[in-house]
Amino acid sequence: MISNQPGLFDAPDTPTSAPQRIEEMVISEQQVELLRQAFAQAKIDDMAERQTIIQSCTTRPIANIRQLYAREVGAVLRRIASVSSADVATTGSAWDNREEDTWIDKL
Repeated sequence: MISNQPGLFDAPDTPTSAPQRIEEMVISEQQVELLRQAFAQAKIDDMAERQTIIQSCTTRPIANIRQLYAREVGAVLRRIASVSSADVATTGSAWDNREEDTWIDKL
């Protein structure tokens, strides 16, 4: 039976309405403070280094921290943590650098 209704995959020739672009949520004051604390804890004081880290997490140029979108803060925090942990110098073997005591240490 043939129906006069459009099929599931039949697209209209002209769109009925243009898709609306959702405005990005800008970074909040709490997120700015979280980033500042993370940089301080990681001992990253150089503004150029901070900007490089932030820029590496975005796909657009960022002149200052307030140009970040709220959704980008998590990526920046993870990058700060990874840079901070990479800066920790490890000397010795994996056994020497273990973080928890083993049963042998507890004897």
